[in-house]
Amino acid sequence: MCSDAISLSLSGQVAIVTGGSRGLGRAIALLFAQAGANVVVNYVKNKTAAEELKEEAEKYGVEVLVEQGNIANYADCKRILENTLRQFNKVNILVNNAGIWEPGNIGDIAPDSWQRVIDVNLTGVYNFTNLVVPVMKEQKRGNIINISSRCTRRGEVGSSSYVAAKAALNGFTRSIALELGAYNIRANGVAPAWIYSDMTYEHLGKEGVKEEILNTIPLGRIGDPEDVANLCLFLASDLSSYLTGETIFLSGGSI
Repeated sequence: MCSDAISLSLSGQVAIVTGGSRGLGRAIALLFAQAGANVVVNYVKNKTAAEELKEEAEKYGVEVLVEQGNIANYADCKRILENTLRQFNKVNILVNNAGIWEPGNIGDIAPDSWQRVIDVNLTGVYNFTNLVVPVMKEQKRGNIINISSRCTRRGEVGSSSYVAAKAALNGFTRSIALELGAYNIRANGVAPAWIYSDMTYEHLGKEGVKEEILNTIPLGRIGDPEDVANLCLFLASDLSSYLTGETIFLSGGSI
């Protein structure tokens, strides 16, 4: 556990985790709190889940700020950042985790569905990053972690909008890393494959699907949210201080 590894400590740091009330975001927020970070948990609808997370995370002796808002809305992101600075006076880590997936084959995707997926998975990342970077520049330190997807490497039937957004996110991560390195701000991505989450449970529950997927994973299991959180903690810590501009594929060995 992180408590046994001082070099993984985030003590005194402030981390914003978008989409932090459930799934991957919840696991990331909890592990960051366990590592000593004060955490800002953004959520869209499920206030109860966000408040439950706050209560659990605060058991580690850190402060937790719960903020409702749609990251696709620039004004919401600005308000959340302003409230964060009002309470903590700094932002050390931004985890752009919030995302949505809407299935659809090309030729049948409604324009509003396409736009929703792009707005949350790509524009939402721009919104928060664009607002946070001036703060990090002034601090002369910062760490941005973007949650991408393994599907950017191999494509995914029925998911072209999602794949397009996440593939663009990989390029965005690389580009901002080049821009921000001189300010001691790092930017990296995490690209998970199949992970048990709210987004995947229904699909994994279909007959034969889980078995088919397991046959493609050399490690023989589907990932847990904690697997993603562990990698994010490494990227947020000083152990990865010479790593920037990379998107790390977390797939159990599958291509």
